Amino acid sequence: MASLQQIKTLLSVQTHGGIHAAARELHLSPSAVSQQLKCLGSECGFPLVEQEGRGVRLTEGGEGVARIGWQMAELWEQTIGKERERSGSPKPKRHVVRLGAFPSALQGCVLPAIGRRQRLPFDLELFETSPSEGRDLVQAGTLDAAVSVQGFDAREDPRFRVSSLRRDPFVLAAPPSLLAMADRSSPARGLAGLPWVLPQVGSDCDRLITMHVARHGIAVRPVGRTDDWGLAQEMAVALRAAVYVPSSVADHRPELTHVEHFGGVPAPVREVVLTAKATATANGWFSVLHRLLRRTYDRNAGAGAGAARAPRPPPRPHRPAPRTPPRTPPGMH
Repeated sequence: MASLQQIKTLLSVQTHGGIHAAARELHLSPSAVSQQLKCLGSECGFPLVEQEGRGVRLTEGGEGVARIGWQMAELWEQTIGKERERSGSPKPKRHVVRLGAFPSALQGCVLPAIGRRQRLPFDLELFETSPSEGRDLVQAGTLDAAVSVQGFDAREDPRFRVSSLRRDPFVLAAPPSLLAMADRSSPARGLAGLPWVLPQVGSDCDRLITMHVARHGIAVRPVGRTDDWGLAQEMAVALRAAVYVPSSVADHRPELTHVEHFGGVPAPVREVVLTAKATATANGWFSVLHRLLRRTYDRNAGAGAGAARAPRPPPRPHRPAPRTPPRTPPGMH
């Protein structure tokens, strides 16, 4: 018969994504963790985990057992909590991680990630930030970690631990006839001769695109500006203009052609990263959070990653809602 310890072991493997990480959390040997998973799988009649690179992931059957396990863990905590309240025993405190993220990352990654997990080995407090201020807020101690956009001119800093979540290259989108008329033999002159839809002046992506085209000697002429990727592509169609958009939100419609390179000029690239102080990651929560967010980004593949006007899903009742610190308004996302 399955034991509570076997269920806890399965949930730890699911959370950490590996046998060795789960073993460290449970203070067991890796062979003991593997044996418990094997025994639980034999009890269920099907395998619960399978290899994934250097780690493991739960099979479809394992995910089903884990869902039941999370419900059991939740019921266990509720029952124990009520008994503690009745007897006057203090509830043990859980580690709290203050996590900031820009709006599209909150919508497309963070909220789906914590919604998919019934519980984590720590509590989360969520804050909405701009795409570029994550490192500053972590350095100031306002946040423990931040999901932000890595600047293309960012320098390595040993005081921080920065791990990639998603590399999102841009593509050039424009009406087919407009690109056909552009001079590909001289990319700088061809792109400079096009009307452009750009992000709002001063936004993070406006700086990214402006500095990128300047590096290639291209002077762009804006005919429209917006911080909404979907609207930017609609404006490109209506105004017969060009626009750079992240590939994850490219609207592949017949009225637009999307190209990664134009006459040898590459499109800019933005990278979404998770940042925390190097000294704050020793207890393991950073690795758990990074693995969870990375897998969610991979699974969603950019879902909901661009439209600033899209409604955000409400947080789960047992999770705190995102709070916005009084800071500079978010830029392009």
